[in-house]
Amino acid sequence: MKTCVYPTRLLVSTLCVLLVSCGATRHAATPAVDELTRYVLIIEASPSGQVTHDWRRAEEFDLSGYRLQSSNPETTYGRIVLVSRSYQRDCDEENRQCIKMCMSRPLPRGFGHTTSGGRGKGGKEEWCNTQCRQPYLDCEELKGRRPQEFSAVDDALDWLKRNHQSILVGSVVVIAGVVFVAVSAGAGLVVLAPAGLLAF
Repeated sequence: MKTCVYPTRLLVSTLCVLLVSCGATRHAATPAVDELTRYVLIIEASPSGQVTHDWRRAEEFDLSGYRLQSSNPETTYGRIVLVSRSYQRDCDEENRQCIKMCMSRPLPRGFGHTTSGGRGKGGKEEWCNTQCRQPYLDCEELKGRRPQEFSAVDDALDWLKRNHQSILVGSVVVIAGVVFVAVSAGAGLVVLAPAGLLAF
């Protein structure tokens, strides 16, 4: 009878360890393909370098701050501009619009000195050019990029985990026919939301 007790204890101990380990890790079950439009995908890199993913229901996120850019540039400042579109972006025009909007707004607190001392608008224009330079360079870099398309969810997850550092806000990834847009990227975290949830 003593020989029977040892395997039973071993089995119970093993099951307990398994149960605890399953409870400690978050299972990222992939939703069915027809439900992808209701989920947000989160790709996260830990400080140790391990990259994980998690599918969360869209209701858990406040996506109201993330909207796709409409055709009116005056009302879309701070909105997401898709980096992959069916037409070619005009980076020079986007830069002119950025500078125009910057020049029409007051300078932030503490930057009033840029227009003082007889410099007129030259100081403010220089400041606005500096503020709009990086978006212009990003536009030029992204002009040639095409959306990443995957027919299988697992292939998309594999690619996203390997390339999470190169994904920029506004990047388009098509997963099993559903268009996802990167609404947040950087610092080891990428959040992709279905484009349908971001439309006006």
